Amino acid sequence: MTLDHTTEASTREIATGEALYHLLFQNSLDGFMLTAPDGSVLDANPAACRIMGRTREEILLEGRNGLIDASDPQLAVLIAERQRTGRTQGQLKARRKDGTLFPIEFSSVVFQSPEGNSRTCMIIRDITERTAEEAERERLIKELQEALGRVKSLSGLLPICASCRRIRDKEGAWHNLEAYVRNHSEADFSHGICPDCRRVLYPDATRS
Repeated sequence: MTLDHTTEASTREIATGEALYHLLFQNSLDGFMLTAPDGSVLDANPAACRIMGRTREEILLEGRNGLIDASDPQLAVLIAERQRTGRTQGQLKARRKDGTLFPIEFSSVVFQSPEGNSRTCMIIRDITERTAEEAERERLIKELQEALGRVKSLSGLLPICASCRRIRDKEGAWHNLEAYVRNHSEADFSHGICPDCRRVLYPDATRS
């Protein structure tokens, strides 16, 4: 194989790779931004524009400081990790064009461009819906735990007097049956008279 053929094959491979990269960049459902370590944004795909609610030009103009909530203490932690290891991932708060903040999940790596410049890429996902679902699940779990904490139950053998019907507790004290059940369960009492007792207590009324 001649040098010309080798060069031609290499050129075709590079062109194919660039075309594939362009297809992935343009059609990815995740936001993809080509950035520099100083926070400059050099390119953004359509998904990133949709997630951020901005045009590509607006994203490039804003840079990291305009797109990410700088007051989030996690930002400095993740940047330091990327500087130390060359990569990082986590969750941050991003800022839409109208200023509202929303949660994103992202990953970022440092690499060298063909020209030898240090570059970073940032892949982002809007996790607003997932975060809301997690918060709702946590709320329901908390409500269930609180409800279970309020539930009282009676179980096991209860020592009860065969004569006065009082119940003995673990400390040996005797309690009125109704008071004991009320204090150790969610049950309460309503009072009435059964037919047998009515006949004994009010025989005249029963005969009439």
